[in-house]
Order: sequence, then structure tokens, then C-alpha cells
Amino acid sequence: LGIFAAFCFCVCSSLSLSVSSAATFVVNVTQSSYEAEENHSITLEWTFTTRPDSCLSFEFMIFTLITENKKVSVLFHEHGGVEVSQSQDKQFAGRVQSDKELLKDGRIKLHVSKLRINDSGLYLCEIQTDCGYGSAACRLIVRGEITK
Repeated sequence: LGIFAAFCFCVCSSLSLSVSSAATFVVNVTQSSYEAEENHSITLEWTFTTRPDSCLSFEFMIFTLITENKKVSVLFHEHGGVEVSQSQDKQFAGRVQSDKELLKDGRIKLHVSKLRINDSGLYLCEIQTDCGYGSAACRLIVRGEITK
């Protein structure tokens, strides 16, 4: 019984440690919704809590689009500091860039160019670091191009 109790204590302690450390990493959106015109570009921005003395390792970062008809598309995926271009939805090839230089400042930007009407939807940013996991979403509405 003593070994089992010690095992339970270790497992429970590590569970509470991972839960409390995960709560220290939070991702937020700088704007909850954006509007843009078709064929234009837009930059979406997220912020996250960062402690300069830790959270130095970004395990993965993924941006996805969820449309109103529930289609999920991967816009950008990075794992272990390396972009995983194979997972990117073909409709976003060559149209999406992520500004990773801002990571040390607790910010991340996603630039989408040549916007299309079907780019409208919920943009989700998910980040996993050595300090925990966080995610946040914002909405983008792409309107038809205004002719003059």
C-alpha cells in the first residue's frame, strides 16, 4: 500500500503541476473581428503571455480557418521551429506568412494576401510551448471588391 500511495502522490503532483503551469500560458487576440475586401491583404495578430526567463521552446504553432460550413483548413503549421508546409491547405499556398520575429515579444502575426470571399471565417491560433498550451480565435469577413 505504501508504494501505491507514493505512486498516486507522484502522479497527482505531476498532474496538478502540469495544470497549473498550463494556466500560465495564455493566447489572446488583439481584435475579435476583422473586415477586408476581396483581393486585398490583411494581417491578423495574437498576443500571448511570455516570461523572458522561460517559455523559450515553441513546440508547435498552428493557424487554422474554420468556415461557416465547418470546413477546417490549415493555413500555417510549424513544429519544433520548422514549417510543415505539407499540412497547409492548397488554397493558401503562397498567400500566407507568419511573422515569427515577434515571438520573443509575446506576439505573433499572420499575413494573408489576395483575399477571397471563402477566406471568411474563424481564424484559430494554437501554440504549444514548454510552459503550456494556449489558443484564441478571431473572425474575418471578406467582402466583395468594391468597384468604382
